[in-house]
Amino acid sequence: MARSKRLWLWYLAGVPALAILAFVAWLVWPLAGQLEAGPKDPADAPAAAANLREARRQPVEAAAVERRSLSVLAEATGRLEPWRQAELSVEVGGRVQARLVEPGQRVAAGAELIRLDPIDRELELAEAKADLLRVQATYALMVASDRKKSAGAEAPLAAPEEETFAAAKARFDQGLISRAELDRIRRRSEATQLLGGERQDEVRAVNIGLLQAEQQLERTQLQLRRTRLEAPFAGRVADLKVEQGQQLSPGQLCLTLLDDSRLTVAVDVLERDLLRIKVGARASVRIPALDDRVFGGRVHSINPRVDSTSGTGRVSVVVDNPEGELLPGVFAFVKLETGQRPEQVVVPAAAVLMRQGRELVFRIDQGRALWSWVKTGARTEEWVEVLEGVAVGEQVAVAGHFALAHEAPVTVAAAPAVPQSSPPPAGSRAGPSSPAAGSR
Repeated sequence: MARSKRLWLWYLAGVPALAILAFVAWLVWPLAGQLEAGPKDPADAPAAAANLREARRQPVEAAAVERRSLSVLAEATGRLEPWRQAELSVEVGGRVQARLVEPGQRVAAGAELIRLDPIDRELELAEAKADLLRVQATYALMVASDRKKSAGAEAPLAAPEEETFAAAKARFDQGLISRAELDRIRRRSEATQLLGGERQDEVRAVNIGLLQAEQQLERTQLQLRRTRLEAPFAGRVADLKVEQGQQLSPGQLCLTLLDDSRLTVAVDVLERDLLRIKVGARASVRIPALDDRVFGGRVHSINPRVDSTSGTGRVSVVVDNPEGELLPGVFAFVKLETGQRPEQVVVPAAAVLMRQGRELVFRIDQGRALWSWVKTGARTEEWVEVLEGVAVGEQVAVAGHFALAHEAPVTVAAAPAVPQSSPPPAGSRAGPSSPAAGSR
């Protein structure tokens, strides 16, 4: 029993030891092979050393320091809103005879959206026409009677007293008569005009109800037209709330019409940037929901007031949407052009690293990467202005340089071209861009 226990202990101790020896042999074996394959002739030693140094070079991508005009940008976030929207409701009550649209459907200006049952309005219109015809007949009989009286050479009605009133007005202006006397003369002049002047027919039409009947007919025709709900502008139907056969009350909301041919996004911009933004300035709108697609826009309006609490002002950016890809309510990152800095010394933004609390770049000089502390200025998403530390024409590492040491040997490949930093022109589209940092 004791012998078996000792054998078991030896087994437990031997297996880990063998594993450690095997691991060490695996590490040492390539080195032994390199020593065995080393140069037999001392004359080959320099070439071997050069090959070894070449094998140790770190591959990096590099770009040239250059002069470039920078578009200074302000960044903010917001949500897209339609260019116009209207909540449409019926102006008269009734039963929905037909619902002619569906949610999301595009309609032209003036298109019929909802039709109410017009039977009640049609009956009212027929009654109004009958009343008008009756009053017109009465009026025609009165006109015929007046013509007979005129043929009998009866005395004409008194002429208007316009000249008398004009004379009274002149005397009043001279202070010769009182206001009460002037008003008495004015009333008498107006009465004479109504009874025997050009307004005689108008007075008669009112007295017999002709004018009222004509107005009632117009109101009834208007009510009939209001049984048809039409689009006030071209757009897309949203929030449809009615069904065929539903009874509606006057003023009941039916749907919302969105004009999304272009969209706006309102953003809050810090006051230091707001003072530099101009109406019509270029902007870019990046949509995360569309794989970071970037759409060109322009500044449409600037609210002329800064919020004293937040220190921001509201800027509205308009984006064309002819293909209907953008939807109201979608979240967006917005960049606004606040100015231009011409002919600045710049490096790609990827070249600038942070070490020991300071910014640096790796200059490439004769196959080595050299630390260079830099002082930076304005920056965009693609470019950083360098005030001190590099010169135009020098090469700086932009990829593969995060773990480099000072004077590390490197092999250099050209970096891809860096795009322009300014926003795309209004109406243009660009591909995905890196995420923005939100409002500055």
